[in-house]
Amino acid sequence: MRERTSRNNTVMIAVAWMVIAASLLGCSAFAEETETLKVVNWNVLYGFNHQKSVKQGANWIKKQAADVVALQELNGHNQARLEEVAAEWGHDHAAILKKGGFPVGLTSSQPIEVIERRVKGFHHGYLHCKTHGIHFFVVHFWPGKYQEADWILDKAAPLIERGEKVIILGDFNGNSRKDEDFLIANATLRKRDYTFVDKVEAKGFVDIVHKHDPKAKISQPSSITIPRWTKDLEELKLKRYRIDFVFADRTFAKNSHSGTISLAKEIETISDHYPVIVEFKVTKHKKPNIGDGK
Repeated sequence: MRERTSRNNTVMIAVAWMVIAASLLGCSAFAEETETLKVVNWNVLYGFNHQKSVKQGANWIKKQAADVVALQELNGHNQARLEEVAAEWGHDHAAILKKGGFPVGLTSSQPIEVIERRVKGFHHGYLHCKTHGIHFFVVHFWPGKYQEADWILDKAAPLIERGEKVIILGDFNGNSRKDEDFLIANATLRKRDYTFVDKVEAKGFVDIVHKHDPKAKISQPSSITIPRWTKDLEELKLKRYRIDFVFADRTFAKNSHSGTISLAKEIETISDHYPVIVEFKVTKHKKPNIGDGK
């Protein structure tokens, strides 16, 4: 009887070890890798300077090697045209809000799920897409039409509650209180309006550029506005401020590791806005080759 009990115990221990080994092997079959996700947001002035600088704009974006690109003022572009241009910077996936007017758009190195295109009730409209496992709300707010931000935040709230990653980015046509000292001292020809940003930050969203580069205070205008919209360089200095933003939900924002605004000279022949560039660390689950005995 004792011999049989001893054998049973031995078998049970052996089975337990086999279960543990199988479990460990299953877990190790999927190695977690951390990689950088790079996002660019850019208002491209009537479709890259009234479509006169599309090639230059595409070349600049290509050099950034971004994973996701959000664009505003895609005038003159439709879905087919955006797909064609996006291919020039290596993106096989693109989505545009609408035909005509001032469309926003999104391009990506991975497939894009278009969740909503909305124009009704908005001046320009917004595009809600999911790519790289992240919800992107591409916006171009209209000054004073503050309910536009409320509607988008209402859409974002249940996503965040479910643990989804959410980014709201675009041309806010409004300012951040974090820039107030700069605005008072420098942007003396501008009116200050913090309402859009206040609403977004009140819901816990984080300004990624300010988090990593608090000295970045200018996203518009560039010298391309001279002489049509700006008299000269002196007037330009008094108009410069930051109205283009990338906001991430509070949890996902913890994964950001850089954020800035490019003031590259070449931008000034492409758009009146300077591009916003941010990066996040994301976890990639990759199944490695196993069973090779090494």
